[in-house]
Amino acid sequence: MVKIRVFIPHLELKSVFENVVKKLPVYENVTIETTYIFGTPEKLAENMDADILVARGMTSDVLHDLFPLKHMIKIQFSSFDILDALVQCRALAGRNIALFLHHIEISYLKDLEDLCGAKIRVYDVTDEHSTEEAIKKAIADGADTFVGAGTMCGICDKLGLRRVHIHTKQEVVEAAMMEALSTARTINQERNRASLVNTMLNNSEDSIIAVDQHRCIQAINNQAYRTLQLSTIGDVKGLQASSLIKSPQWMEILENNSEKEKVLRIHDKDYLVHFKPLQNDEEAGALIFVKNTDRIIEEESKIRRVLAEKGLTAKYTFKDILGKSEAIHGDIQKADRYSKVNSNVLIIGETGTGKELFAHSIHQASMRSDQPFVALNCAALPENLLESELFGYEAGAFSGAAKGGKIGLFELAHKGTIFLDEIGEIPIALQAKLLRVLQEKEIRRIGSTSVHPIDVRVISATNINIEEQIKEGKFRSDLYYRLNLLDINIPPLRERKEDIQELVDFYLSQFACEMGKSIPTVSPEAARMMKEYEWYGNVRELRNICERLIVLNDTNEISESLLKQLKIFRKMEEKKEQKKAVSTVSEDEVENIYRQLQSKKKKKELAEELGVSRTTLWRMAKKQSEEKQ
Repeated sequence: MVKIRVFIPHLELKSVFENVVKKLPVYENVTIETTYIFGTPEKLAENMDADILVARGMTSDVLHDLFPLKHMIKIQFSSFDILDALVQCRALAGRNIALFLHHIEISYLKDLEDLCGAKIRVYDVTDEHSTEEAIKKAIADGADTFVGAGTMCGICDKLGLRRVHIHTKQEVVEAAMMEALSTARTINQERNRASLVNTMLNNSEDSIIAVDQHRCIQAINNQAYRTLQLSTIGDVKGLQASSLIKSPQWMEILENNSEKEKVLRIHDKDYLVHFKPLQNDEEAGALIFVKNTDRIIEEESKIRRVLAEKGLTAKYTFKDILGKSEAIHGDIQKADRYSKVNSNVLIIGETGTGKELFAHSIHQASMRSDQPFVALNCAALPENLLESELFGYEAGAFSGAAKGGKIGLFELAHKGTIFLDEIGEIPIALQAKLLRVLQEKEIRRIGSTSVHPIDVRVISATNINIEEQIKEGKFRSDLYYRLNLLDINIPPLRERKEDIQELVDFYLSQFACEMGKSIPTVSPEAARMMKEYEWYGNVRELRNICERLIVLNDTNEISESLLKQLKIFRKMEEKKEQKKAVSTVSEDEVENIYRQLQSKKKKKELAEELGVSRTTLWRMAKKQSEEKQ
């Protein structure tokens, strides 16, 4: 609530002021009071409760001295008001006029004397006492008519002197009152803003201190009182911020006007203190944020959980990549070195070799680890959907578009990493758009006319020979070189067979625990078969086989016979036996087999007699035929 207090300087003006107040518009949270004050009495100091003071002449000056921080609206009378009063003196036939003014100079005094037909002397007055002294001097100077404002009129009435009151016109009073109302509305708006800011500050869980350029406290929220354990006796505003915490590190924070952060120990707890300088046109200040480190850790955990729920976090680290072979160990070392920079990485390897594990691990070991990790299989979506997934779209960009538009994966990955798996499958038309994003570091959503800057590291992966794709015109060479700043070639499992047993042990243990079974051992024959198998599906195939073995196994051992129940191992052993059979058959036996094949004897019967498969029989015959030629 804003209170306006209007001081009526003379009873003759009471009706004028009251009429003006009645006509004023009514504003919410604004009240207007009128009071009659003669002269400049001591009780003027009792008006502390008013926000805006409206007064005339000497009363206005005294109020301003008493309350320098309050809003003062001064009612000024004009030259026309003075002229009207002097004209009245002419009607009274005054010959010596004493004109009492407050800090007003009249340069056209001779013209006024001619107009009034009288001698005019001007007396400058500042308060009731100086007015009394001026009246005494005017009497001594032979004045017969006294002209002035309310204070002078009141004294003249007591002394029985002829006086003329300089009246203030209603229009001047109305203008002053409208100015007072406008000021009141501004005060209300500022108070509402201040209340909102104060509410925001006091509802913040952080301690916030605002200081000026001299490091004097200008504002402080409730949380700061609690964190710093400040006394509520007295007001800390205006005190030096250095007095709040007795610590050399706190003094270092306050020393210069640069942004900085430090962890301080305050009352046996760790706090992150952030000093943020502020600069306006007139002076510099700063905001100091004091944050509880336990709460920061808790909030970071919440953010990570939310990102994990959205699938925007990396799940694996280099520790999850199994194998002790020189090949895989070298790739891990190379990938770890790549993680320390922001350059794009291309991971090349057959299906199932663990390209995604490397992508996750590089992100986790990088400076972007606390930022989003976004993965997309480029072969899983058609071209139109792939473009909208990568770059997003505006509302109404195409038929079926979401009402509010959609943010793309590049924007989701801002400040983090985007993993583009199967990059070799991306359509040629979309490759140009992807290249522009990588070059310009900005994206344009489908249907948008504006661009959004992005800061994203790209890790891509492929299981095809992109250089062959370039020769065939299916992949842009400039995009390839942009993606392949750093490369990793993951060897297939058949080229690092020393890692097979470690992988088998790991996955057998994992699935046994998941299924509530005891962890089985692997017989030497079964271990040999696993090591000899080519594993064209690489680690992914090995993982699937281990899961199947745990499901099928009812003993404490993975045996050779159990492996032979699986088609891949059964075929492997059959091929091995066939090769062995072909290599052990003598020339006479081969000749006999060839003769029998030339006869019309059924191949199936002949194979059964010889104890070999029809495939082996066919190979024997083919060998004999080639020798005869």
